[in-house]
Amino acid sequence: MTSTALGSLLVMEMGDSVAGAYVGKLFADYGSEVHVHRDDRASGANAFFDASKHLVDVDATESADVVIQSSSNDPLTSLFEPCNPQQIVLRISPFASHGPYSNWRSTDLVDAAIAGHLRLSGSPEREPLNGVPDLVHMAAGVTGFIGALGALMTRARTGQGQVVETSHQEVIAALHQFSLLRYTHNGAILNRMGNRYSGPGTPIGAYECADGWIGLAISQSDQMERLLEVTGLTALLERDDVDTIYDVMTDQDLLDGALVPFLKTQQRDELVELFQALRLPVAPISTLGDLFDDPHLQERDFWNSDDHGVRIPGPPFRMSHHEWQIGTKNKDGKLSSGNEALDQLKDGPLTGFRMLDMTRVWAGPLAARILADLGAEVLMAEVPWTRTPLEVPQSYVDSTHFFPNNEAGERPWNRTGFHNKYANNKLSTVVELDKKEGRDFFLKMLPKVDVVIENFAPRVMPNFGLDETVLKKHNPDLTYVTMPGYGRSGPNKDWVAYGPTIDGHAGHTWLTGYRNEIPWKCGIAWPDPTAGLHAAAATLVALLDGQCCGLKGQTIEVAQAETAINMIGQHVVTAQTDGPPQRWGNRRPGRAPQGVYPCAGHDRWIAIAVVDDASWHGLCEITGWTDLRHLQVDERWRRHDELDERLSSFTAERHDRTLMKDLQEAGVPAGAVLDAGEVVNDPQLASLGFFVPLTHAEAGTHVWPRFASRLSLTPATMRRPAATMGEHNDYAALDLAEISRSDYLTLVQAGVIRTTPPE
Repeated sequence: MTSTALGSLLVMEMGDSVAGAYVGKLFADYGSEVHVHRDDRASGANAFFDASKHLVDVDATESADVVIQSSSNDPLTSLFEPCNPQQIVLRISPFASHGPYSNWRSTDLVDAAIAGHLRLSGSPEREPLNGVPDLVHMAAGVTGFIGALGALMTRARTGQGQVVETSHQEVIAALHQFSLLRYTHNGAILNRMGNRYSGPGTPIGAYECADGWIGLAISQSDQMERLLEVTGLTALLERDDVDTIYDVMTDQDLLDGALVPFLKTQQRDELVELFQALRLPVAPISTLGDLFDDPHLQERDFWNSDDHGVRIPGPPFRMSHHEWQIGTKNKDGKLSSGNEALDQLKDGPLTGFRMLDMTRVWAGPLAARILADLGAEVLMAEVPWTRTPLEVPQSYVDSTHFFPNNEAGERPWNRTGFHNKYANNKLSTVVELDKKEGRDFFLKMLPKVDVVIENFAPRVMPNFGLDETVLKKHNPDLTYVTMPGYGRSGPNKDWVAYGPTIDGHAGHTWLTGYRNEIPWKCGIAWPDPTAGLHAAAATLVALLDGQCCGLKGQTIEVAQAETAINMIGQHVVTAQTDGPPQRWGNRRPGRAPQGVYPCAGHDRWIAIAVVDDASWHGLCEITGWTDLRHLQVDERWRRHDELDERLSSFTAERHDRTLMKDLQEAGVPAGAVLDAGEVVNDPQLASLGFFVPLTHAEAGTHVWPRFASRLSLTPATMRRPAATMGEHNDYAALDLAEISRSDYLTLVQAGVIRTTPPE
């Protein structure tokens, strides 16, 4: 195997967090020599996180290329500083090292509360529900990895190291799909909506069949038409209160009243086969045991075994020229650094790289936008139907709150916040790829492009005549990133796959739920943003290989399902060593009490986690429980129900944010369950300049979250609002494709190059 950029690195990992451990795992599994100097974790977590690392007693931080300093529950009280000008230090903690929350304590439950995700999950009639344990910290790990890779690119180009910081709060706040933009565009607050993905449209959730559970994600009108036909529910369209099919799609009670009884009479596997044959997004909801027997994962040779026979998830992304493997490595000689000036990287570490973005929806657009935030020139090569139709029904506008002032406007395709959020920092050209002239135009741009990224199903690019072989023929050095739901091989490769169906199939839904109750959908579709984060990271790895080693022309495959399984890797491994996991709801073994408790006011809640004796004593001080102060963790766990009842009585009379501050001052991890408006106006995020205002020509001025890792020398930048549809057709045609103006005008007149959706 040709030497790679990561293969030359010595990485030192210290700290106790899942986020830091996952950063170290990604470095180690993709070739770096990673030394671990930290407190021990549980055996299952060790087997997942540490299989490729060197566990050492000797501190090698002075000679390390990258030092990872992380904390799970506590602030980083002693910040590690770089030992030399080329060293990169990555710091990950619950909150940033400065700001009003900088001394606060946290857990994944508290993180989710303060960053606004907890409000999106669970029953609207009950307390909000936490998602998969530690998933938010795993996302923080990938984000930190991206930040460190950006710093490595800076070092490769300038010879200078730097400090990279990220916090759990910033990462989770950045990974709202549309709940924050609904507020910034219309003042709308999105709350949890039951056992489903919290957002517009239905059915998007977990549904029970006669012999198991499925996840559905019907998000398009043509899909809903086929669903109603195959289930015999077309009579819903004849109701007096239904004007269009969007009325059915936005009324959960109306549809579920008929759909739920039907599905309970159907066999799960037969239903999945039928719905997928009709191109309907559906997947089974898998137990962790089901994953090991999954024929698709077996055919893709996904599982690896350690020395004890424990099966460990395979790569979260696959690279054609860069090996991934479990097992310790020894570092090669150091690579030389470049001599570019820092001011040449004014837009970020990727200043000067150019990318074509063909992605849609969430995962792919997020990946490309992160790369744009880091300085790359990202040109959206949009197909005309990517955005909205020419006309958008008011029922859709009112239910989504995506459009400023709930007005679609004359050109709704330029006004939808859902698109614009992921198109900030990008340019736009719109090309009819199903026409030969459009494909020819696209191919003429390739020689001036470093990366093409798309998240179509595997059959789409070949059907366009733009498969990998064709792309590489026009640019042998091209990095090609493809993001199919299940990968480009295996029996499920052609399945329709969305994040809300994959999280069930990948085991997330089975791990989520109220204590000892049914499996439950998280309020966001985590496989989407985590796939986007991994795709951005993989692209950076490939660009580093090219910059440092001359290793170009790589193909990257990010199978969303396999990335999602890596996000629960420690739980998959622990289930083999300790037995199948139990659904604990908001509780967590080893912490007692931990939960979400009612506060004064309608639907106001606070997350509280006692993680050690000190936080228990702090809770007793605030509540006045002097009679309970002596209880040890085992006794507190046995009396959890009693403590929950007493704590709920105490919190019910308190204001959530005031109590949050009082508990934090007493050393107790606590967080009010904030809504979107409170997240946008959060004082900690404000102190970090997290939300950045951008003014769009047709949608107006709104604030948007920036990239969640802060690089001290070459920070990510928010340079421009989202491009209007086809705004940069001239640039794409005349500067990149280098066609004549007359040929360009001919393509415009023929509708091959466009600025509007099709009629």
